[in-house]
Amino acid sequence: MDIAGFDLNLLKAFDALYAERHVTRAGQRIGLSQPAMSGALTRLREVLDDELFVRSSTGMQPTPRADDLAGPIAAALRLMRTVLQDDGFDPATADHVVTIAMTDYAAFVLLPALLANLATEAPRLEVRVRGIFGKDEVVDLLDSGEASLALSVPVDASARILTRPLLREGFACIARPGHPAFANAADVAAFAAAPHLLVSPEGDRAGLVDRKLAALGLARRVVLSLPQFLVAPFVVADTDLIATLAARVARRFAAANLGIVVYEPPIALPDWPLAMMWHRRVDDHPATVWLRDCIAGIAASA
Repeated sequence: MDIAGFDLNLLKAFDALYAERHVTRAGQRIGLSQPAMSGALTRLREVLDDELFVRSSTGMQPTPRADDLAGPIAAALRLMRTVLQDDGFDPATADHVVTIAMTDYAAFVLLPALLANLATEAPRLEVRVRGIFGKDEVVDLLDSGEASLALSVPVDASARILTRPLLREGFACIARPGHPAFANAADVAAFAAAPHLLVSPEGDRAGLVDRKLAALGLARRVVLSLPQFLVAPFVVADTDLIATLAARVARRFAAANLGIVVYEPPIALPDWPLAMMWHRRVDDHPATVWLRDCIAGIAASA
């Protein structure tokens, strides 16, 4: 291809189309009318000799050729912006509003330290938190721009959602002191026979513990299911219920003198990741870049 006469604005059009999967929304994103955006897509197809985006019931779906081009074009645009722009972002004086979507776990573990950090380094930066109650919400919130960042278990998404691992978490049990289910630490049968509290944001009637017990030919009795874990220690402290929670959460509850003890689960439970995700369109936004690094640093010491 002879690029001497290539219109570089077509790269912006491609990037917007790949992110939005919709001609009108892509045009709005870069300030073009719907007819102008359609014309840009036609020229892209002619220059690159590929359909690039095919209409479907869920929007404009990229072809394999478009998927191959998306990363390099986004990188080229980022480089151009870095070279040509200097918006002088200074966290000490910035008054941005940043919306972060978080699970209850992420907020519990990271938000207090994040706010303490911002009070010192970015006192005028305003953080708004959106709750995440299911993995399907993450992509929708980032796609729509309702959130700049999402802190959750990583989701399977297209190249437009970028991911940065933050930490790995394990499990621990909480129960009242001297609970008979933990008299013998390895007594799986006693553990299964005890009444349990299940925390399930999505309202599932069974969880990882149930699947692991089923593999051993056992089943537990779930007496109470909750969508959030914050009330769990207060219920556990006054009953014989056992709750299996994220280890960092369990340890903080025990340290708060709520009348509960942390026990090691008598079955092997795998750990799981917490990740930070964002849309590719804000990958080089200075305030978001700074905030991502801030959150990653907090997670490293959590």
